Amino acid sequence: MKSFLLFGLLFLTLVGPSLYAQSAPSDSAGVTDVTNIFLNQDNPSVSINRKNKNIIVIGSASDYNDMDANGMPVYTSTNKGLSWSTSRLPLPLNPDLYAYGEPSITSDDAGNFYYAYITNDGVDSGGNISIASSTDGKIWTNSTPINNNSTNFGHPDGVFLTVDNSPISTHYGRIYAVWDQFFSDDLLFTEEGATIAWSDDKCKSWSTPKFLGACDDYQMCRTGKQGEIYVSTSDSAGLGQEIFVSINGGTTFSDPALSISSSFFKSYPFFTVGPDSGYTGLKGSSGFAAFPYVAFDVDLKTGRIHTVSGDYEGDLADLYYSYSDNNGATWSTPQVVGVTEKDVTSSDCFDPWVTVDQKTGEAYVLFHSSEPDPKNIFIAPARVQLKDTLEGQPKILNTPFNPLIVEKTANTSPYIGDHTMSDAFDSIYAGAWTQNRPGFIDGDIFAYVSYQRSDNSYVEAPIVIHSSKCWLSSPYPNPTNGNSISLSYYTPHATRLILDILDMSGKKMQRLIDKSISAEGSFTEEFSLVNIPTGSYILQMLTNDGQITQKLIVLGK
Repeated sequence: MKSFLLFGLLFLTLVGPSLYAQSAPSDSAGVTDVTNIFLNQDNPSVSINRKNKNIIVIGSASDYNDMDANGMPVYTSTNKGLSWSTSRLPLPLNPDLYAYGEPSITSDDAGNFYYAYITNDGVDSGGNISIASSTDGKIWTNSTPINNNSTNFGHPDGVFLTVDNSPISTHYGRIYAVWDQFFSDDLLFTEEGATIAWSDDKCKSWSTPKFLGACDDYQMCRTGKQGEIYVSTSDSAGLGQEIFVSINGGTTFSDPALSISSSFFKSYPFFTVGPDSGYTGLKGSSGFAAFPYVAFDVDLKTGRIHTVSGDYEGDLADLYYSYSDNNGATWSTPQVVGVTEKDVTSSDCFDPWVTVDQKTGEAYVLFHSSEPDPKNIFIAPARVQLKDTLEGQPKILNTPFNPLIVEKTANTSPYIGDHTMSDAFDSIYAGAWTQNRPGFIDGDIFAYVSYQRSDNSYVEAPIVIHSSKCWLSSPYPNPTNGNSISLSYYTPHATRLILDILDMSGKKMQRLIDKSISAEGSFTEEFSLVNIPTGSYILQMLTNDGQITQKLIVLGK
């Protein structure tokens, strides 16, 4: 994270050989790149509207010049993730500051979205935290910035925004922001640590920022059912994963912070050469920057704190789940999460995000996993439901991709963002992550949205938010019982689209789509299969850009 902020790196995807099929289009406008160029995008944040759960909003970082000129990107779906549109936040209120990334989005029970991000003056690493708000995810207005540094001397990093949505809390509706604050003198950073501020009037004013303690990596903030405040911190050097707790509305916090992880946890390896020298990463000397932070959420009905912590054991990245039912005073025995056979000797699992659906009480962790790849190179997003005993296998949400296929110059390293992110509300789950894929020129934001239909079946499909080329998802379910499949597809421009099911000899078995696409967009459709017997097949998508294929297995009805 620090190399991303301090050195202002721009990470671009390298055009390479195709790893998997590159997809196809849709019927109506979905995503529009308002700059009309394709840019690296990363560090997504996602939130579901609590008044209208059809509305889902994702924010991301992009190229620094793009954010400076056009504002922070916003992707909005008004139909539970079936299609998306793109807009931008208004530019910061202070014309001397420009958008610098690190987006964080949250929503309150009144149906308001709040979008926080870092701003910077580009001179002495001075900066601030800007806030915008919206009710529909499309029209945004600037709110009062968090004046964490009235002299504009110093730099905030890794801002995280949350709302106290517990009706029995004395601070119900309060908005909290936490971040890692740097202070500098002639670009020499002399102090850093977790800092918190809050607003009781929907971001019209902010409390005086409170410095909680020294740390050097990602901070998160959640609230409890009685209004307790929890702030997690991680130290990549010693892997001190701790949580600050306040039971009096932030007047005081636990000192020292309460330890989350066991003493045997270890950090990722440190790079010794290159632009990220001194920072942690994965996949060896040619790998990408990453660090093992702690992610958590709180069940507002029971008070349980669910945590997933990163570790490095046996030369592989692991994730461990534990919970606390007494405000973090004690924790359950850590359990390995993210590996189907509970075997941490063959794959990396990292970048966790914990989400509790406050309506259903279900808790989930979204993370990156290389378990689908025997060579431990390609990674895929996966989701696990969190229980007292972890018995559920990870659900792989998308085709594996190679995070190392990105442009590397003297000043850049492979980069897939600092985290994944998810939200859940009233049986709707939305996750978002960064993918840098071979054959594509930039990093893209992908989303996965799952929700329950009236017949108790679930709609769930990954959807690409932005890409420079056509894209086609793997069919879901796959294998199928032969009745139907769900597919997501995307096009960056108008095109004709034909989608067929072919047998292994190339004979057409069924045509699913034959239509003209009028604009850029990403969509999901369900298709009934007609007279497709048991066997293996090829889904072939033809567009103006060429041919795209995916495999399909039919087990029989």
